[in-house]
Amino acid sequence: MAILITGSTGYIGSKLTAKLSEQEHKIHLLCRSNPRISEFQKPNIRIFSGDISDTSSIEAAMEGVDQVYHLAAYARLWAKDPATFFNINVKGTENVLAAAKKAGVKKIVYTSTAGVIGPSKEKPMSETDPRITGFFNPYEETKSRAEGIALEYAAQGLEIVILNPSRIYGPGFDTGSNPVTKIVELYVKGKWKVIPGSGADLGSYCFIDDVVDGHIAAMNKGRSGERYIFGGVNASFNQLMDLIKKYSGIERKLWHVPFPFLSGMSRMMLMYAGISGKPPMITPDWVKKYYYDWALDSSKAEKELGYQIRPLELGIKETVDWVKQNRL
Repeated sequence: MAILITGSTGYIGSKLTAKLSEQEHKIHLLCRSNPRISEFQKPNIRIFSGDISDTSSIEAAMEGVDQVYHLAAYARLWAKDPATFFNINVKGTENVLAAAKKAGVKKIVYTSTAGVIGPSKEKPMSETDPRITGFFNPYEETKSRAEGIALEYAAQGLEIVILNPSRIYGPGFDTGSNPVTKIVELYVKGKWKVIPGSGADLGSYCFIDDVVDGHIAAMNKGRSGERYIFGGVNASFNQLMDLIKKYSGIERKLWHVPFPFLSGMSRMMLMYAGISGKPPMITPDWVKKYYYDWALDSSKAEKELGYQIRPLELGIKETVDWVKQNRL
């Protein structure tokens, strides 16, 4: 089987690439530069120079391919040029799907985000529940628009499955897409000392290996034109930090920081980012999200794909152990 993976150097993509290459598939990677990742130095992995904004490089990487995992995205809090979100997440996705249709690709798995599903209120959100708020940031909005384009191509006969992962954590590269793992690292190092607001807000925490396995299952079993939530354990931020304390064996005082203070601080950071060009640590949009619960219902993926959710205690323990071995 010949497989193209975009976003292969990202958090999910790097692990997916390594796992699929072990299964002796022929792997094509579309990369802006030659990745110096040991797991990619295999005879069945071929690296193509280019990116999803360049249709000719996409078509070259797509030649002879049966399946495509499209993970490449701009998944940041902020961009110096706001158009970056549209150019990569929307236009880039359209470029990949157009090339796939032209090349006669058999199936595509498109990785979106649970951010497009939105926050929850009385119960965990499913794939069919209407969103209860507007979008909080350009990332959510552009990923939603890209989903719409994917569904249009699916209606035209291109077989596409959409995935919506939530807050992913676990061992892996620090790419900006794994903030929970970064929090574990900062806490262990004594550099994380706050809890946003009361810490009672819910998030859905999914382990990286479960998400990677879910991608492969979606390619094998997912129904075209369908979206699947890859959530995890719905837990509060307080519960998350309690587990990090427990398995790190380190007891540190954490300070609950009121949202108004965080909001004011984030505005100052955003102003400085506009002047310096350096990304802010937090943004006003990020703070607003913590006013809500983000509980998710992954039962559709569990039932149709065999998606599995690792207990949060086991996942955090493994993450803490990995941080201690690799980041200290």
